[in-house]
Amino acid sequence: MHSFCMKGKLKNDSCPYCGNNPTSHLHAQIDSAICMFMNPLTQRFLGTYVGKVLFGVTNYILKGSVFFLSWVKIIRYDDDSSCISSDRGKVLADEAEARGWKMEVMHVFGVVTDAYRIIFPNGKKFYFSGLPRVGSVADVTAGWIDDKALLKLRLSKEGISVSHGASFVSLNEAECYFNTLTKPVIVKPRLGSRGRHTTTWLTDVNDFKKAFMISKQLGRAVIVEEHLIGSVYRATVVDGVLAGVLAGDPPRVTGDGEHTISELIVLKNKHRDGRVSAVQVTPGLETFLKRQNFTLQTILDRGITIDLSEKIGLSYGGKSREVTPDVHPKLREELERAAQIVDDPLLGFDFITTDVSADPDTVRWGIIECNSVPFINLHHDPLEGEPINVAKLVLDYLERELAV
Repeated sequence: MHSFCMKGKLKNDSCPYCGNNPTSHLHAQIDSAICMFMNPLTQRFLGTYVGKVLFGVTNYILKGSVFFLSWVKIIRYDDDSSCISSDRGKVLADEAEARGWKMEVMHVFGVVTDAYRIIFPNGKKFYFSGLPRVGSVADVTAGWIDDKALLKLRLSKEGISVSHGASFVSLNEAECYFNTLTKPVIVKPRLGSRGRHTTTWLTDVNDFKKAFMISKQLGRAVIVEEHLIGSVYRATVVDGVLAGVLAGDPPRVTGDGEHTISELIVLKNKHRDGRVSAVQVTPGLETFLKRQNFTLQTILDRGITIDLSEKIGLSYGGKSREVTPDVHPKLREELERAAQIVDDPLLGFDFITTDVSADPDTVRWGIIECNSVPFINLHHDPLEGEPINVAKLVLDYLERELAV
């Protein structure tokens, strides 16, 4: 098929709190308001007989609309994988091709989307967005599991360890709560992802107030919680089974008793892996250091390691490590139990712990959020550790469910 892809472009407007993943603040506020209002109502209504019938009718209408828009050429499909803008979509397309399946990306008015269809050898077609879920239950639960407050309540009721915190709209109420928490504290939007407008290592009330207002730029409700210490791990669960655990680290430096933090950053950048971005010294980095009682001129004692940013990942100068073989069996059980509670076949749990190989009953750890459309591609190309083909596991699940 001839390729006609047009990849959308982001505005060049930058936001220091969005980091390397800018998003429209207005759209985020609108989306947050709609989700917080609709999710509780949707969950109650769709659990009824009438709700289930209406949900089925809505799906039928949606499929008919897609067929009509395809017929009038507003929607088009392209099997050229180079058109796919999402790395998650690319690994799925590669795995589909290896199986002899044709995966096509949807374009609307010529602009590429994150929606696809798979055409199986027997001619059967399957349509999906982001990741290929099967069944109405998944469609329903996907509406609330990205809500950090609802997730925290649901898991904690079942005895799953979560970071201690709550959701607030009022700054005064949030400040009173902040004063009761063990420090440091983290503040983040109740709805949102990729660390946008998240502030960590908060101990001072004035810093907390600023952080609270920064988070409110993406929505009215803000999560205030104790900041667990350790790496941030992404546990991807496919059809109830732990598929992979990837550690995401922020940029860090370790003291030698001789060099300043500024000098350690220069050395770190000089010897970094080619896939890792250089650490940029910005006002945000200096502010982050200040919250930890450091400056660029501080000389760290030998062996002392500190974070340089609240953002994690290679694009910020951090690391990614696939650590699945090291996960303690009891921790694996807890993550899979969390997936059963959420009741969705494709999940990405973010959690923090000091050691994934330790018995979770002996260390302080907790799930901090859940992603309904996790970036499974991260397991395919970690900076360290053995890659895991999670796309294969996802399409294995799809094959079982559809019996193709």
